[in-house]
Amino acid sequence: MWDRREKRLKFYTVSRHYRRRDQPGDRPYCRCRPKVSHLFKWGGPMKPHPWTTYSNLLVERILNPRNVGFFKENTGALQEMRVVTGHAESEGSHVHFFLIVDETDGVVADAKFKAFGETALIGAADAACEVLLRKNYDQARRLTTDLIDRKLRDFTQIPAFPETAAFTLNLVLSAIEEAAEKCTDIPLKDPSVTPPVPQGGSAEGGHPDWHLFSPEEKLDHIKEVIRDEIQPYIELDAGGIEVSAFNNEQEIVIAYQGACTTCPSSTGATLDAIQQILRSRLHPSLVVKPDLSLLSF
Repeated sequence: MWDRREKRLKFYTVSRHYRRRDQPGDRPYCRCRPKVSHLFKWGGPMKPHPWTTYSNLLVERILNPRNVGFFKENTGALQEMRVVTGHAESEGSHVHFFLIVDETDGVVADAKFKAFGETALIGAADAACEVLLRKNYDQARRLTTDLIDRKLRDFTQIPAFPETAAFTLNLVLSAIEEAAEKCTDIPLKDPSVTPPVPQGGSAEGGHPDWHLFSPEEKLDHIKEVIRDEIQPYIELDAGGIEVSAFNNEQEIVIAYQGACTTCPSSTGATLDAIQQILRSRLHPSLVVKPDLSLLSF
């Protein structure tokens, strides 16, 4: 019996870093388990898990993506729809997009994706599918990483993706661009009918402290909303926008730039969408007017 016990003690007795198993309060140790300090010696300081740097909305999209799937090539053939695909890969990550494009106007009717690799790639691709909806293929080619990131932010000024995930966003854009290039033969719809700026919802609501702001603070908030929520979409049509005047703390005069100066939508659907967003975010009494001297149509 003593021989068997001696053998057991020898088995659990290891180098100076470990102790015997049968000492009171001790837990069994594995010979291959290093000291914690060795982790720092081998690979440098331990880095935080990437999930801790993701926004809550991004984590939700990774765990429960809404747009995973694919379309067969003949999907929508009878409805004058075309299925185009785009693929990109880098550093072991792959993403594949499937877009249904209306052959009468080039507008994306639906989008799905498949992805393998980094977790951030799943969230980026899932958000991109929703940003693409109701955009034409030319606007899809101008999609930016910032626009996808803003889709998944918890707070306006805090990015949803860490800097280390930038390559996954660029991978998504590369796949979308490849798909969009297969649609260049489709005639584009009149931009005055499909403005790039999304609808802002109900005009009611606004900022709860709007009445407490000074005129300068109100102007700063107006510029911030335009920069963060309107300008990125205007850029999809190679246009630009800035505030040229703020009159009587109610009237906002905007100056269009680029392609917007020649688009009839600048005084129609796009202008209405801009006004609706500003009213819903800041105050229902705001009125937006364009600087007509800069328009040439």
